[in-house]
Amino acid sequence: MTDNYDFIVIGGGPAGMMAAGRAAERGKKVILLEKNDRLGKKLLMCATGRCNVTNTAPLQGFTEAYGKGGPFLRTALETFDNEKLRSFLLSHGVETVVENKGRVFPKSQKADSVLKALETYMRDGRVEIQTNTHVLRLISENNHVHGVETNHGNIFGHNVLITTGGLSYPATGSTGDGYKLAASVGHSIYPTYPAIVAFETEETWVKSLQGTPIKNVNISTYQLNKKIAEHFGEALFTHYGISGPAILDMSKRLVECLPNGFIQIHIDFKPNHSTEELDSILLNRIKRQGGKAIKSCLTFFIPEKLAPILLGLCNIEPHKKASQITTQERRKILKQLKGLHLTLLRHRPIEEAIVTAGGVSLDEVDVKTMESKLMKGLYFAGEVLDIDGPTGGFNLHAAFSTGYLAGNSVD
Repeated sequence: MTDNYDFIVIGGGPAGMMAAGRAAERGKKVILLEKNDRLGKKLLMCATGRCNVTNTAPLQGFTEAYGKGGPFLRTALETFDNEKLRSFLLSHGVETVVENKGRVFPKSQKADSVLKALETYMRDGRVEIQTNTHVLRLISENNHVHGVETNHGNIFGHNVLITTGGLSYPATGSTGDGYKLAASVGHSIYPTYPAIVAFETEETWVKSLQGTPIKNVNISTYQLNKKIAEHFGEALFTHYGISGPAILDMSKRLVECLPNGFIQIHIDFKPNHSTEELDSILLNRIKRQGGKAIKSCLTFFIPEKLAPILLGLCNIEPHKKASQITTQERRKILKQLKGLHLTLLRHRPIEEAIVTAGGVSLDEVDVKTMESKLMKGLYFAGEVLDIDGPTGGFNLHAAFSTGYLAGNSVD
């Protein structure tokens, strides 16, 4: 193949599709290469298929959400902010709705509608799309990229964008190819690790609670008796341990601390009530339901499935009559309600992580264009960069905005 393209995009995820569409809209001749048999496989999995596209947070809130990556992303976020993304989607027939904590979803609640909008955007700009195409190496000379070598032969062009994702969900094609391509031309790659991920616990009783959510809880985490993170929200018991939004939002910090030893988590099921207040509520329920089993008195505080387990941790028989509960036993129950303990042993594999931390060093990429500072004509966008944010639409927006800026910058 000797076709000369203005822009070769490696990777058909949200960043790649947005970049290809924007460059084509500007009149560039664009080809997008995807190693899967279809585009947007990971996008379709976003927020369990509902696709949390962005967040309504103000620009300052956005930049702070990414930690050290925030200042790097500022130009991209200013160029293509949350309002512009929502307008873009609306112009392609995708209405969006705002849910709690500013999270923005397509009104259809289907990631597929977002994927179709991006595919239409590219089709309108006559982007050439080649699936089942694996990029093996970059072709470069005199510090300028000239194309790529693929499993179907060479493709030439004077600008190349690497937007191959991280290491999470390898079945979707995110297998770290972009890191190798970037490293092959001298880019530094920060070690990768899971940034949004669930954890395995020492306690095996969690298995019997698999799929049980606990809402409006406060979770504090400790290592060597020192508090390392705290979060209010929702968690979810799994067959291996614990997950859910509150855990995922703390997970990057916990992953960073785990090499120093196990982590204790304390779950306060009623953070808005003091132990004294809970005691009077529990006493009241015991008086009213004295003839019933104590486990039925606890459903006001915790999910029904959890009651016998919590009582087991207190060495109380779940079928014991409420009226027979001693003051000492009541104190034990209150202690568990205000601080159920779990021990985190390890995080789940990086393949299961929602987002990968680490990646191409931001110091080597131009914040105003997303172009490499080391290789002319080489660009980066999305998760391949050393950027990650919390849950809530921040990671997907980083992909869209860096992709848009790259597509907006190529000559």
